[in-house]
Amino acid sequence: MTSRDKSLQLVAALRFSVLTYAMAYGVSAHAANEAIQLNTLSVQSSVIGTSEEKDVAKYPGNRTVLTQEQLKKTAATSIDGALQQVPGVKVQDESGTGVLPNVSVRGLSGSRSERAQFLMDGVPLTLAPYGHTGQSVFPATFNTLDRIDVVRGGAAVQYGPNNVGGVINLVTKPIPNKWETQISNRISAYEDSDNLMNNLYLRSGGWLSDDFGIQFSANTLNGDSYREHSDTDVTNFDIKTDWLISEDKELQAFIQRYDSDMEMSGALSPTAYDADRQQSQRLNDDYEATATRWHLKYLQDLDWGNSSQLEVLTFGHHDTRNFIWGFNTAGGHWADPAQPSTDIRNSPREFDVYGVEPKLSVSFGERDGLTHNLIVGARYVNENIDYRLRQANIATGNVTVPRDWNLKTDAVAAYISDELGLLDGRLKVTPGVRFESIHMNFEDRNSGATDSNQINEVLPGITTAYSLDNAWVVYANAQKSLRAPQIAQVRGAGKEEGEVSWNYELGARFTQGQSSFNAALFQVDYKDQLQWQSATQTFDNIGETRHQGVELAGRYATQNVPGLSLGLAYTYLDATSEAEGPNQGNELPYASKHQVSWDASYDFSGYLSTLSGYYYSDAYSDNANTAQEDTTGATGKIPSYMVWNFNVSKELYQQDSTTLSVDVSVNNLFDEEYYFRGVDTSPVGRYPGLGRSYNVTANLTF
Repeated sequence: MTSRDKSLQLVAALRFSVLTYAMAYGVSAHAANEAIQLNTLSVQSSVIGTSEEKDVAKYPGNRTVLTQEQLKKTAATSIDGALQQVPGVKVQDESGTGVLPNVSVRGLSGSRSERAQFLMDGVPLTLAPYGHTGQSVFPATFNTLDRIDVVRGGAAVQYGPNNVGGVINLVTKPIPNKWETQISNRISAYEDSDNLMNNLYLRSGGWLSDDFGIQFSANTLNGDSYREHSDTDVTNFDIKTDWLISEDKELQAFIQRYDSDMEMSGALSPTAYDADRQQSQRLNDDYEATATRWHLKYLQDLDWGNSSQLEVLTFGHHDTRNFIWGFNTAGGHWADPAQPSTDIRNSPREFDVYGVEPKLSVSFGERDGLTHNLIVGARYVNENIDYRLRQANIATGNVTVPRDWNLKTDAVAAYISDELGLLDGRLKVTPGVRFESIHMNFEDRNSGATDSNQINEVLPGITTAYSLDNAWVVYANAQKSLRAPQIAQVRGAGKEEGEVSWNYELGARFTQGQSSFNAALFQVDYKDQLQWQSATQTFDNIGETRHQGVELAGRYATQNVPGLSLGLAYTYLDATSEAEGPNQGNELPYASKHQVSWDASYDFSGYLSTLSGYYYSDAYSDNANTAQEDTTGATGKIPSYMVWNFNVSKELYQQDSTTLSVDVSVNNLFDEEYYFRGVDTSPVGRYPGLGRSYNVTANLTF
């Protein structure tokens, strides 16, 4: 069956599901056309709510919501660029386009964002939530988003697995109340380069009646980034609908098609980096990906005498991806960019995922000064992963298939949490527990070998929040988290029961108007962490790592100085290996001890100007904490770096519902030269960070 046939099947399934839901609840064409108040259901069955800024003030954990205003004024041009402003988050940007973000939270591995739990509109975005958490297809583009919610603590019971670093929810633009069309185009140019990148975004939608809304969205990214061999072609289309079936029933639907084709510049040897950091020594490296994704969410308010809601979420996707890269077998490291490639490797993979999650939330009201808000849910996820590796010798053309694996996973999870309100609701205590039962069947199609694995894990958690007054909240939480064995680990010599951690937070938050302050202490005790050993082609259980520190964030805005807004955040991170051995007590790779981000905005007669930036201290690139860089650039300290951005926004025209605005930004204002160590298919050498770039964005809404 071709990918096109599978896509058509998914569209047909979506249509069938909509009709099935409508028939099941007796909805006639006449009933659907009756005028119903334009209002989505009000009861929330999620601990993170709708990921809006107002949800943060009383939340029992450390949390940051990047609003549309914040995303726009800080000159962010990609999702990973926006995340640089969040305390505890570090990003390695290997393309300058945001197509493949490598996101690390609190010192956890950032390679392919493998230890960050990404959601889109509350639905798992990860390729395979259990068997392949590496986000080597990232089917989200910056322009389609309304806001980004980064929850570092307190959400593990409801959102799992792989939530050690928390949950990052990407919220797409909502359907507007009245029909609205938006056309936005950004052109990016780069210092000392003729390359240009064009980002076009189209959106049109609204409520056709009092009970049905629909929105179409298209985002394309075309051109060349700041380095040689960086041609990029990305398309992202989606349709979302919202049907208020009746006053107490609602059905939301979403379908998306994402395609990416990109040349990858790769890492540079230290000598090449010093000569010209915009060149590429990895001219064989390319990347291709597709994603067809959908979800349906049915919500019903229940008349049980108190606020209660049933939610049934079904979701699925078919994703493909293929990395192509040069491979050297003639001596030295296979990825040394200074050495010519003798072979070409490629790793085509396919992912078919389906899930269903019913959830019930009930508010029992107040009795004897105590309130109960109960959430009970379950989830079933089925995954089918094809994991191949091919290698072709450049001189002879001979092709071998070192790996041809398949992993089928059936996972069942159940969870319950009960928010108890005491002292007139000022004290909220929420105990909860999640149970994961995961069954994996592995097949090596080359050898015919098979293996199976069963993981059962109980994951308790508790959150507390106490409102000192209307402005101050203190909070604490503790939760156990699980990362299931990955497809490459099931057949290895690693710990097949999965990786577990205990996460702790203690903090205080102040919120008054547009001003806020948050201080949080955190500790992550990560046990049974697995690490790949290329010499033996197995995974070693390196034991415990500990991630602890403090995150501070403040924002100041006052009516006394209209148009002025100041933001500042600082993170201290101590991430170390705790396992016995020669590396005990060493810092973990890529974990900067100090991180600072800032922004200052002022409205000069309608010109909203923002100066923003971020700083990361130096970090090691290996477990041994090797300080001196070797000749290939594979090891050695990664220097600290500081990046400044500047953005000016101006509304040129506004009348009735028509608005025309322009944004002009300079990213990396002072052209800071910085680098990471190699990433994934180019793991040796220096990976240059994005130099100075110039961006002009025109936005028309009518």
